[in-house]
Amino acid sequence: MSIVLTGGSALWLTGALVGWWRAPVVGWLGVQALSVMATWNCWRTAATPDLAAPARRFWRWVSLGTALLTAATVSGMIDSLGGPDAPTQRMSPLTIGLYVGTILAVQWGLLRLPTDGRSRALWLQFILDSGAVMVTAAVFAWHFSFRHHEQWKLTTGSVWPLLAVLVLAFVAIVAFVKVSSVGFGPLDRGTLRLLAIATAASAVAGALAPMFAGYPYVSAAHLAAPVACFVLAFAADRQRRAAGVALPPPAPRHGWSILPYAAVAATNALLLFDHDDSDRRYLVAGAVTLTTIVVIRQIAAFADNSRLLARVDGSLQELRDARDQLAHQATRDELTQLPNRRLLHQRVEEALERFPPETVHLALIDLDDFKTVNDRLGHHVGDDLLLAVAQQLTGVTRPPTLVGRLGGDEFALLLAPASAAQADTAVRLVAEALQRPLHAGAHELLVRASVGLTDAAGTREPRELLRRADVAMYAAKDRGKHRLARYEPSLDQDAREYAWMGAQLRRAMDQGELHLVYQPIVELPLGRMVAAEALIRWQHPERGFMPPDVFIPVAERNGLIVPLGEWILREACRQAAEWQHMDGGDAIRKLSVNVSARQLREPDFAATVAAILTETGLDVGRLAVEITETAVFDGGEALDSVRALRELGVTLALDDFGTGHSSLGLLRTCPVDILKVDKSFVDEVTTQSDQAVIATALIQIAGGLRLQAVAEGVETAIQATHLHELGYRFAQGYHFARPMPAAQLTALLKSGAPDTVPA
Repeated sequence: MSIVLTGGSALWLTGALVGWWRAPVVGWLGVQALSVMATWNCWRTAATPDLAAPARRFWRWVSLGTALLTAATVSGMIDSLGGPDAPTQRMSPLTIGLYVGTILAVQWGLLRLPTDGRSRALWLQFILDSGAVMVTAAVFAWHFSFRHHEQWKLTTGSVWPLLAVLVLAFVAIVAFVKVSSVGFGPLDRGTLRLLAIATAASAVAGALAPMFAGYPYVSAAHLAAPVACFVLAFAADRQRRAAGVALPPPAPRHGWSILPYAAVAATNALLLFDHDDSDRRYLVAGAVTLTTIVVIRQIAAFADNSRLLARVDGSLQELRDARDQLAHQATRDELTQLPNRRLLHQRVEEALERFPPETVHLALIDLDDFKTVNDRLGHHVGDDLLLAVAQQLTGVTRPPTLVGRLGGDEFALLLAPASAAQADTAVRLVAEALQRPLHAGAHELLVRASVGLTDAAGTREPRELLRRADVAMYAAKDRGKHRLARYEPSLDQDAREYAWMGAQLRRAMDQGELHLVYQPIVELPLGRMVAAEALIRWQHPERGFMPPDVFIPVAERNGLIVPLGEWILREACRQAAEWQHMDGGDAIRKLSVNVSARQLREPDFAATVAAILTETGLDVGRLAVEITETAVFDGGEALDSVRALRELGVTLALDDFGTGHSSLGLLRTCPVDILKVDKSFVDEVTTQSDQAVIATALIQIAGGLRLQAVAEGVETAIQATHLHELGYRFAQGYHFARPMPAAQLTALLKSGAPDTVPA
């Protein structure tokens, strides 16, 4: 319908201008029909539910503007055809007011569209661009229309129509600049372009009003209104079809605009090709004004670019700082801020490239029994201790020594370049520094460490250097902890042997190659059997008999000691329960089972022992658990397990007493019942040696503390007699009996439980 009405209006206007017909009523009715159609289209669009609220509000303002346009055309028709001098182009103030209202309604709706939150600098550019276009429009309006104001006044009877045209031109300017500079807001882009075209076309058509001075029955509204209403109808229809469709992201905006330069070019062209000297001064003034605006805009753009560059530089600096911080975090230990494993590997690699391999040394420092600190005092104290160790290490080392933390309780020292003597000296100083008490929170703690040291002779591979240091560190632990071990190629064989032994031990447990033997414990002086000790034996299918002192350390290191120890305990209790219910079994009042430090650190160890006693039916009073001084010296979970066993009713024996820490205070804190004096003191008991003095002192200490004392490793009758004279009442050793299988000991018990055990 809009196409038909627009075509009819164009046909009438063309015929009226060429003199085919006049009939001004037809022209006005066509304009009014188009404006009514435009109002209806705009209102339908404003009522579309899928449109955003700002878009619906905008279209309500446009529909109001087209309604005012309808009223203006009706009033204009009355002005043109209702007077005594009809037809005429004169307009009443009401008509002009309605036209201005139309323009202001559309302009207000346009300006209320949301923008994209631009900065002050961009808004300044927008204002300057608007100013440039406005000056250009003013120059062209003056040149083509305003200087002919007498002709306007003669035709229309007033200059108000001219002012209305200028206002319409201003609206066109704002529409153009908003579309090109500010953004589209919630409206469809094509819709806004159509609106800008409609407004601009109306302004241009209005400016052509002087051309109709000889045609009183023709008004500028006959040209401007149909164009505006036709394009508005298409714009409203496009907006409805785009409702509910996600708007595409805005195109990237450039930091420049062609508007001010196009304005300068247009004004300069007008200045060059206009030959009317009376008008030249206005053109020159416009050109100067435009040039000033462009210069100001460029200065503002340069300032904005400078600020932008400063922000970019600041952002780049922040990115560099963030990159450096991330690099630092990636190569530093989070707790101690020492170099971590990654950075240490990098430094080792660099050292191996720069220096001879024999001058590159690496030491690994592992804190012994650090888990006890975490378990007993809390992880926060453990962290404080690690910080104190880190400070101690960095305090006693000097460049080029690098101190790092590999993780957990393991630290590293990289010494390069350094001689073997220098490396040994540096590591010795570190070990001495770690012997001093360290403050960890409110605690003062003693630290022990095992240190493995190696050089890179024969290799330039960082991982190999780290492996060698690791092998040496474990060798130090195997030698009793709190030691320094330097890497030797033979340690690799030991490591391979440990790995092989661990695998074989796991297989032996599954294949039943392990068994227990029992060594009697006798009462002095007659040698009557009163107890026995269960001992583990391994008969390997290829290597034959495997001594416990060979495979037990392997089990302790790889953790197999826990399931192995549980098996030993269950098997020993099962056998003791059999003896408990047979004739002659009373000869074995207690059966001793050795328990490792690793087993004692299991939080549910006491519960495991209780479950085994219940399962096998052994009286708790017939079980003795043998522990070492080293296992309970540091307290912690091991000592907790010992106390739990004591509450359970299990007898506790301190094995190999005198060979570990030998702390008499341990006898007060650790609730033991039996002291087993080590064989090293028994061997020299018949001489005037220091060992004999210690053996004598130990029986006196045991008696004073009301503890039983058992002498281990008795091999001769003279030793047995002398021990009895010193006050020992219990002993075991080859002099009385070697360890024997359960069947042999069972037969001995069934034979009548002899008063003496044959050697």
